[in-house]
Amino acid sequence: MKDYKVKAISSLEKCFYDDDISEKKDLNLFSCLKNEKLNFQIAFTIKSDNLVDKVPCFFHIESELTDFISIYKIESVPCRFPVYHNTVERDYQRNSPYCYPDLLDLYDKSDNIYFVPDLLQSLFIEINLSSNLKFHGLHNLRCFFTNSEKEILAEINVKINIINSNLSDDRIIFTQWFHGDCLASYYNVKPLSKKHFIIMENFLKTAYEYGINAVLTPVLTPPLDTKIGGERPTMQLVDIVKTDNGYKYSYEMLDKWISMCKAIGFEYFEISHFFTQWGALHAPKVIASVNGRKKKIFGWDTDASSEEYIKFLRDFISCLLTHLKNLGIEKKCFFHISDEPNEKNLEGYNKAKKSISDLFDGYLVTDALSSIEFYKKGIVNFPIPSTDKVEDFINYGVKDLWTYYCCGQYLEVSNRYIAMPSYRNRIIGTHLYKYNIKGFLHWGYNFYYNQYSRKLINPFLITDGDFFAPSGDAYSVYPGDKGLPVKSLRLVIFNEALQDIRAFKKLESLTSYDYVMNIIENHGEITFKKYPRKTDYIIELRKIVNNEISKFSV
Repeated sequence: MKDYKVKAISSLEKCFYDDDISEKKDLNLFSCLKNEKLNFQIAFTIKSDNLVDKVPCFFHIESELTDFISIYKIESVPCRFPVYHNTVERDYQRNSPYCYPDLLDLYDKSDNIYFVPDLLQSLFIEINLSSNLKFHGLHNLRCFFTNSEKEILAEINVKINIINSNLSDDRIIFTQWFHGDCLASYYNVKPLSKKHFIIMENFLKTAYEYGINAVLTPVLTPPLDTKIGGERPTMQLVDIVKTDNGYKYSYEMLDKWISMCKAIGFEYFEISHFFTQWGALHAPKVIASVNGRKKKIFGWDTDASSEEYIKFLRDFISCLLTHLKNLGIEKKCFFHISDEPNEKNLEGYNKAKKSISDLFDGYLVTDALSSIEFYKKGIVNFPIPSTDKVEDFINYGVKDLWTYYCCGQYLEVSNRYIAMPSYRNRIIGTHLYKYNIKGFLHWGYNFYYNQYSRKLINPFLITDGDFFAPSGDAYSVYPGDKGLPVKSLRLVIFNEALQDIRAFKKLESLTSYDYVMNIIENHGEITFKKYPRKTDYIIELRKIVNNEISKFSV
């Protein structure tokens, strides 16, 4: 006897192989606005008293929305370091080494799916309505499995209510650092070669599609996550020639980069850091042609206060700003001094910044940091504090705040480790909206090295950067075949949070900020550290917001 079990569930559920399908909440009606991505899952398993270990089948969806639908098999990946040892935080799906669902493998409809006894799997259904101009109202999706003889093994009907209104065009600035050198290393291509640009374009298109609208632009090789004395592959987009009289610059490669990113849709350009990470103590790697040969002219052996480096840097920045103005994008650029300085670095950071700050009058210069002392002392006017420290800045009255998280934000606040429940990923939409956060930063869109970039790792097997950080912190896409990215659950769920913000702003435009916040906080105050720890809250919240938008849009 074979008993097929099939259920439509929220995109925020995670189906572990040994989960019980009866414990997953059945959802057969979903709603969305006219121009967003709507996601849900089809969970499936089989009860059988036969010795056969699997039943091969094919999956189909029949609907007038078929052209908008993509189907992914959710594959589990090994997580040997899912959480920090002995953490007091309990809001994780699991906290021990295991296979965790995360990778979205695009379903080849000519290939089999297998019902396996007592093993729960799920398909991720994405309905991409971002370009939809036609459909609204209630639509049915007939979802069914067939065997090789086209006999139906199991089926379920799902209804989609498309609200005849669009998400707000008002988007938060979102940068998730793009590491082009990791792609060159993984695919074994020459950095900044034609093949490399093709691969980078593939990955950047996916980044933009899922809400990233600012791109880290390596005018110099970014001095990030690099061992002291070591170096990462050269990603410097500005060609430099050192002459007897100074320096000459060529922007051909930078222009190619900017043209590519603008064609994709990127609105903002995040210029890479001018001093090393964690204190601004040294110069980044700078390559220049000297007497016809390329060589490193600055790097770890260059003190940040080096007269020669500061002289070069001031000339480099002045010429770069002129070029960006000529391109008409200078006001769409923002700049960094050094990443994640702490209070021990106050003096050094301040000295480094002062050496070039007069050149940036009228420009956004900002850095990720957590100590409010940098702001209180006027060293950083536009800080990017971490999500577990940002309320200190909010309470101090800092305006136009950005925020970020990385591996250090594992207690209480939202984050997107693979081991975290998806609601803890998506809830950040309510936080960013409530506090009117202007920008969000995350350090790893596609970081495939280990700590300090000493070697390349296989992100399909080593999801923690070789015990660098809890699984999933370092990247949101996997490097797939033919230079194409493979999406993760974390990528698409964070995009749902970005869509939530735009839905809140849409309703606000029809009502008021207070009106929206009364809905969001109907069950209690929301802060970065305090929020409902359940999937149902977010699902119901968007249902209510969508209904309100529909009501006020008539």
